[in-house]
Amino acid sequence: MAGVPSRSSQSYDPDMNISEWSSILTLVIFFATNIVVIFPFRIPLPRLLVSRAHNALVRCRFLPANIDPLRRRYLHFDFLTVPLFSVLLLLAVKAIDATALRRGIIGADGVKPIDIMALFISLAYISISLDATGLLRFLAFWVARKGGSSGPRLYFYLYAFFLLCGVIVGNDPVILSGTAFLAYLTRMSGITPPTAWIFSQFTAANMASAVLVSSNPTNLVLSGAFSLSFVTYTSSLILPFIASALLVYPFLVFVLFRSPDLIPPSIELPTDDGEEGGAGINNPSAALIDKWGAIFGGILLLITLGVLVGTSAIGVPVWEVTVPPAVIMFARDVHYDWMQRKAAVARRRSESEDNAPIELQDLAAPHPASPTVPSPPRTLWSLLAPTRRLADTFPTVHHIAQRLPIALVPFAFLMFILVQGLASKGWVQVFAGWWGAWVRSTGSVGAVFGMIVGAGLLCNICGTNIGTTILLARTLQAWSPPSQSARYASIYALALGSNYGAFTLTFSASLAGLLWRGILRQKGIHVRRVQFALLNAGTFVVASAASGAALVGQTYVVHGRK
Repeated sequence: MAGVPSRSSQSYDPDMNISEWSSILTLVIFFATNIVVIFPFRIPLPRLLVSRAHNALVRCRFLPANIDPLRRRYLHFDFLTVPLFSVLLLLAVKAIDATALRRGIIGADGVKPIDIMALFISLAYISISLDATGLLRFLAFWVARKGGSSGPRLYFYLYAFFLLCGVIVGNDPVILSGTAFLAYLTRMSGITPPTAWIFSQFTAANMASAVLVSSNPTNLVLSGAFSLSFVTYTSSLILPFIASALLVYPFLVFVLFRSPDLIPPSIELPTDDGEEGGAGINNPSAALIDKWGAIFGGILLLITLGVLVGTSAIGVPVWEVTVPPAVIMFARDVHYDWMQRKAAVARRRSESEDNAPIELQDLAAPHPASPTVPSPPRTLWSLLAPTRRLADTFPTVHHIAQRLPIALVPFAFLMFILVQGLASKGWVQVFAGWWGAWVRSTGSVGAVFGMIVGAGLLCNICGTNIGTTILLARTLQAWSPPSQSARYASIYALALGSNYGAFTLTFSASLAGLLWRGILRQKGIHVRRVQFALLNAGTFVVASAASGAALVGQTYVVHGRK
C-alpha cells in the first residue's frame, strides 16, 4: 500500500537489555508519569518559603510590593510539570541521553514532532479564529430552528451537525462552541438533565475527528509515522466512520437515552433570545460577531484543506501548506481589531463633541497645584504592562490566543521524548513482539479489533490519546508484519481507537474530555467520573464494533485474506 513502508529503520538491537536498571527505571517513570497525568494533584507550599521567595523577588525588582505574599501557593503535578520532571530525572541519572532527547524533538523514523506541532497549531488557529467570528454558534442556532419543537428531530439534526463540524474543523472547536450552546439550549428549553444532548455532542465530535488528518493531533502523529497522504488516510477511514455514526445514533436514541425525560417528544424552544448579544433561536444571525470574518475564515479553511489534499501526494511538507494561511488569518484578525479600535475612538470623540462645550475661561483658569506623588519603582511586572494593554487593543487575537491549545505543544514534545526513551531501551521492540504474536494468532480481524479496543483503553492510562498514539505508532514501526493486510488493519485501527478513546472511561483520555468537563462546570452542569465511564462504555463498544467490521471488510477488499 502506498504510504505504508514495509519496515521501520527502528529494528531490534541485541545490545539492548530491558533487565538493566536504566531500562526498568525508564518504563516505571513512563507509566508513573501517565498515572499522574490522569490523576493530577497539587501540594501546598510552606507559607514561610512563599514569603521569603516573594521578598526576594520584590528586592530584585521582579514583582511590585503590593502583591499579596500570604496568598496560598501550590506546586502542581499535572500533564505539564510531571512529564518535564520525568524527562529531567531520566537525563540526570543518564537513563536517556542527548540522542534520545534530540530524536524526541527533531524526530525519527518519519515522526517529526516540530512539523506536527506547527501543522496542529496553525490549523487550530484558523479553526478557533473562525469560531470566534460566531459562525459555529450561528449555525447551531440555525440548525436548532430547523429542528422545530420536535425533540427527536432536533436531537438528530444536532447529532448530524456536530458530526459534520467535527469532520471539517476538528473536535476541539466543536467542544468549545457546541458545549456552551447546548448548555444554553437545554436550560432554556427545560430539558433536565441535559445528559443525552451533551453526550451525543461529545461522541459525535470525537468520532468525526478520525476522518481528516487535520482534525486531531493523533491523526497527525500517525500520518507522519507512516507517510500517509491526506487522500490515502481519509479514503481508508471514511467508511468505518460512516458505519459507526449510523449505528451509534440509534443506540443513543433507543437504548442509552430512551427515556422521554432525556429526549422529550416535544420541547419549547427559547424565544427570548437570551444569549449575550441577543442571539437565539429566533435571531441566529445575532450570533455572528463578525460576518465578513466568518466568510473569509470559512473560505480560507476550505482552501487550506483542499491544498493539503492536493499536495499531500507529491511530498510537500504539510506545515508549509498550513502555516501561511494561519499567518494570513492572524493578520486579518489584527487588522479587524485595529479597525474596531479606531471606530470606537472615533465614536467616543464624536460623543464628547456633542456634549456641552467647555467654556474658554475654564480652559484659561489656573488649576490648583496638585500634590506631587512619587511614582513607584519600576519592576519587571510594570514593564509587562504595555504587553497586557495589547489585550485591550487586540481583543479578538487575545481571545483566540487564550483558547489555543498551546499547553499541548510542550506536553506532546515531552511524550515524544519519553517514548523515544522506551525505544532506546528496547521496550518498544518488546511491545512490537507482543503485538506480532497477537496478530499471528488472530489475523487481520484480531489486528483490527485488538488495536481499536487496546488503543481506546490505553488512552486512559498513557497520558491521553496523544501519548497512546505516539507509543503505539512507534510499536507498529518496530513490528515486522506478516502481511500488508495486517499492517493496513493495524494502522487504521489505531487511528480509530485513538479518536474513540476520548469517550471511554476517564475525562483525561483526551484533552477534549478535560475541556468538555471544564466548560460544563462553568455552565453549572456536573458530570461525575462514574457516570462518564458507564455512559461511554456502551457507545464505545458499538462504535468500535461498527467501524471495526467495516475496516475488516475494507482490508479484505484492498489486500485480500493474506
